[in-house]
Amino acid sequence: MPKTDLGGRPPGLDGDEAESEILAFEAALRGRSRAADESGTLGQADRLARDLADIERAAAALRRAQPRLKDWKPRAGDRPAGATRKPRPVWLLIALLWFSTALVTAGAVAAIARLAG
Repeated sequence: MPKTDLGGRPPGLDGDEAESEILAFEAALRGRSRAADESGTLGQADRLARDLADIERAAAALRRAQPRLKDWKPRAGDRPAGATRKPRPVWLLIALLWFSTALVTAGAVAAIARLAG
């Protein structure tokens, strides 16, 4: 795998230490998946629990390696003022539709009356 540098390393963290921790985690995952494939006796609940634990360990390793990364979920206090706008009432849209329909009908009646009479 080619090594690419995606930016500067965070201050106060040894990059080699974080990289070696991630590589060790990947090696452990590969070893565990081979052992699980060979035995084939792991139950679904055990496999799910192990997978979730692996994800949590990977997330913790990533947080230690890149502490400046943020969660993608917006928090309630972080929303801009315009994002919590109250929706328009439905009755207002229905009234506008009826009004425009009545206006078009009245215009059609007036045009027919003028042309016919």
